[in-house]
Amino acid sequence: MVFPKEGSVRQCPLTFQGVPVMEILGVAREVVVKCTTFRDGVQGEGVEAPVLDDALAAIIAIDRLGVSYHELGFAFGNAAARRRIQAALELDLVGKVCAFGRTHPNDIKAIVDLGVPVGVLVAKSRKSDTALIHSDPAANLELVRRSVGTLVDAGVEVVLDAEHFFQGFYEVDPNYALDILRVAVSAGARWVVLCDTNGKMTPAKIKAAVEAAQAVVPSHQLGVHTHNDRGRAVANAEAAWLAGATLIEGCIGGFGERTGNVDLCTVIPNLVLDFNAQGISAEQLSLLTPTYNLVCDVLNMPPRNNQPWVGRSAFYTEAGMHASGALVETGNYSHVDPATVGNSYRFGVTDQSGRANVLAKIKELGLEVPTEEIPSIVRIYQRITAAGGHFGLADASFQLFLLRQLGRVPNLFQTVGYRITDEKNGGETISSQAILRMDVAGVQQLHVADGDGPVNAIDNVLRRTLIKFYPKLRTVHLEDFRVRILDSQEGTGAMVRVLITLSDGQTTWSTVATDTSITEAARRALEDGYVYKLAVIDCVSLKEQAASAPN
Repeated sequence: MVFPKEGSVRQCPLTFQGVPVMEILGVAREVVVKCTTFRDGVQGEGVEAPVLDDALAAIIAIDRLGVSYHELGFAFGNAAARRRIQAALELDLVGKVCAFGRTHPNDIKAIVDLGVPVGVLVAKSRKSDTALIHSDPAANLELVRRSVGTLVDAGVEVVLDAEHFFQGFYEVDPNYALDILRVAVSAGARWVVLCDTNGKMTPAKIKAAVEAAQAVVPSHQLGVHTHNDRGRAVANAEAAWLAGATLIEGCIGGFGERTGNVDLCTVIPNLVLDFNAQGISAEQLSLLTPTYNLVCDVLNMPPRNNQPWVGRSAFYTEAGMHASGALVETGNYSHVDPATVGNSYRFGVTDQSGRANVLAKIKELGLEVPTEEIPSIVRIYQRITAAGGHFGLADASFQLFLLRQLGRVPNLFQTVGYRITDEKNGGETISSQAILRMDVAGVQQLHVADGDGPVNAIDNVLRRTLIKFYPKLRTVHLEDFRVRILDSQEGTGAMVRVLITLSDGQTTWSTVATDTSITEAARRALEDGYVYKLAVIDCVSLKEQAASAPN
């Protein structure tokens, strides 16, 4: 299927009762994106403070998305954030570097001293909140005027975040909330951003308040900042944009305190492809998925498989009927070509999968399988899944399964036997030792290794044995290890499934194995992981294997 070009009211000629179906796209208008991942985002639970070099790599990647502003941390009282801001100023970025602060003299001075082109100030716009800064409403207005004016006089572009704007507008004093905006613009602020600080708003309320705000602020100076406490951050940001706001503040992946900020990875393609927003090119949009994965890695947060647009499962199906339809017409069950956002189709194979899913997976992996081999492969696959095998999360294992059925996996090594002993003395932690007998390239090997537990010991001895034959395995490291009990009614004798994820720094892959022994399942999953690296990623042949064998 060839997807129509998105982002144009002329892409669909269909009409209903004489009205163009795509009229909702409206007139093309620019969207300006301000990324707050390294200020708001790093405040999320579980998010780790990023290593500086890694953070800079992520900022460069985010910049390539067409982001106009990078809010990178507090200017005052946070040494790590200041170092990040100073280092980012040395980068060749298209977007402008921003430092964040309060309407307080210390923060204003810190922003100026950093030499950033843009200062972001947070101001109380809910009248009842002025007491929190030991001020009264009138004095708070003057504080906003003075703070914005000081930065403008210093040559700094100002973005004013009107904290609790919507709550103040609807629940306390709408005139005062609008006065904050009026004062900020009159003092020279380039942007005023309306904040749904506690994520309480609805799209209808957002729309009405944004329209009211345009009585004091032109739409080309108006932004919105939404939180996801009620799951409406994206919908509210879209409502604000449709109502006239131009700037969208948010975080890659929707990270942030509580349930997070609006997810730029969702709202950007939604605005561009559904509402004709301009300013983000097709090329920039195609970088979205790799950027999301990089940011997750830098913040030490696992990517969410079911993340809209950019998740690993965003264009994934296990439904046999859907897989069959997709084989007939690519994109039959997808809302867009996944390449639009740098993602790809994936087809799952589970105990519910039939011939269509297996065929779809073969096609996805780019394998050529003789038609006459398919029935046999499907039968064997279904026997494996009936016994507890599950390839849904382990593409590498499924690819190895297919290749083995076709006789295309070289016999790189074979475990002859192993023994593992555990020892515990008093209050000391358990220590394990693994003895492994293995045939590698026709050479008999016997190695011993210790480990923190039996699985670690068997992995250590595997690596010790294989690395001298296959030095490329030095780059491989374990990223994830998961164990699941398959039949809990069997108690401690239950079948378990071990899923491991490995990476060589360039590619990440997962393998799976089942057994009543966690150690045995782990050994097989690890061995498959190393075979996949050698036979599939590096394409090591039997001839190369023989040549690599140590004397």
